[in-house]
Amino acid sequence: MEFIRALKMRIYPSNEQKAKIDKTLGSCRFVYNHMLARNKKVYERRNEHLSYNEMQNLLPVMKNYLPWMKEADSQALNYACRQLNTAYDRFFKKKSGFPKFHSKRMNRQAYTTINKRQIAYDAENRKVKLPFLGWMRCSDNRILSNPDFKYATVSRQNGKYYVSITYSIEKTIHPVTVSENQALGLDYKSDGLYVDSNGNMAGTPKWFRNSQAKLKKEQRKLRNKVGSKKGETKSHSYLKQLQKVRNLHEHIANQRLDYLHKESTRLANQYDAILIEDLNMKAIANKGFGNGKATFDNGWGMFTTMLDYKMAERGKHLQKIDRWFPSSQTCNTCGCVNENLKDLSIRKWTCLRCGTEHDRDINAAINIKQEGLRLLEAI
Repeated sequence: MEFIRALKMRIYPSNEQKAKIDKTLGSCRFVYNHMLARNKKVYERRNEHLSYNEMQNLLPVMKNYLPWMKEADSQALNYACRQLNTAYDRFFKKKSGFPKFHSKRMNRQAYTTINKRQIAYDAENRKVKLPFLGWMRCSDNRILSNPDFKYATVSRQNGKYYVSITYSIEKTIHPVTVSENQALGLDYKSDGLYVDSNGNMAGTPKWFRNSQAKLKKEQRKLRNKVGSKKGETKSHSYLKQLQKVRNLHEHIANQRLDYLHKESTRLANQYDAILIEDLNMKAIANKGFGNGKATFDNGWGMFTTMLDYKMAERGKHLQKIDRWFPSSQTCNTCGCVNENLKDLSIRKWTCLRCGTEHDRDINAAINIKQEGLRLLEAI
């Protein structure tokens, strides 16, 4: 079975390589914005938009009167056209909004190069080879077994450079037979990520809330700098303080990502089946629930995505049950449904039929496990 994976790591380019990356980033942004503006004019005149091939064929002509474009990775410029074409396709299929112009003030800038023959990775010496750039030091030393490299995305964020190499690997997967003892139900909990069917809570650290006081202090300083107001020229002091705020946000995001990777790997190694609800996290994070900050700080969506591919690689199962299944209202002992539990403030309750006392979240996790196992048996 073929699996598509990505290896993301920090790279340490030389000054010459940094200049090449920066020029390619600027050129790709220019091409994307230029083609978007051109597409708008074409639509006004002919009520259609340029295809990928038409945009790509315009690049050699542009290089004749814009010679600085020749200093960028040509494959990356082609891919910028492909990205715009994809953005239009998603817009016409109503999967996203209308394509927007890319700003040079965005903290994260990236380009993708598809010349896979020029991509190489030396884990022993911690080096990576990229098209147009050559060899450079990297931060990773993970061993990959016979990877088939597809493309590489080079990015710059907070003054640091990264690369994400997408590759495919072939693995022989032997499906694992699921037993009840090796299955675990997870009920989402805004204050702690999840509660499992064994009564354990993840106890996720509150990264954003723990850093909120410091973040507030740095943002207040930023607000008082020259350049904070709209239309005002950004002062050196403002840009320096802005970098501090961005670094703090990046630190919080890295803490969350590190924890979610470790926790999802632990569960994937320990259990043969993970049973969860198919939740709409965007709806849960709205103002009506009043817990949007906690929901976004948990990263439940990233966590379930990680569980999905990690379980699949091991031949194990991640089963989602319907979000409308009354997991919190159903007694896991006798199956009685208590509709009064639609009130989320009720955290403990007693079954009116069998008299069993329940913790709301643990009971829900047990019901999710039972329903998930039933769905797995039906497959």
